[in-house]
Amino acid sequence: MIIRLEQNPSQNDIEVSIRYPVMDRTVKRIVSFLRAVDTQIECGLNDGVRTINIFDICHIESLDKVAVIHCEKEKLKTGLRLYQLNEKLKGKGFVQISKHCILNINKLDRIKPLFNSRMEAILTNGTRLYVTRRYLADIKRILQDEE
Repeated sequence: MIIRLEQNPSQNDIEVSIRYPVMDRTVKRIVSFLRAVDTQIECGLNDGVRTINIFDICHIESLDKVAVIHCEKEKLKTGLRLYQLNEKLKGKGFVQISKHCILNINKLDRIKPLFNSRMEAILTNGTRLYVTRRYLADIKRILQDEE
């Protein structure tokens, strides 16, 4: 991989150009990463609002109509609903794995098959999540695109 950096003071914004011989897993991951760079989500805290970068998110789950964002070392609540977060995070390395959970594919360590056509997703932080049958095709598709 060749990386070229060029400073241009007359340019107002960052421009990224990717040249590749064939669209493969590496190119798709780079594009997904770049799309996610500027994406942040506002979370409510006891003393106000905090903005977090989506790279810090391991998974998001819906508990009693409240979306809880799970990061490596903390849990935060957001005013957005799970379907709104799913739309916002589409194409940025996230996939819905159950009616109540969205997973950051970049935090996935491995997938383990279970009985009844279900799977268990094991994250890099050791968290275990279940992939239900309804969403199995989505995660399989994303994992095949990643390979």
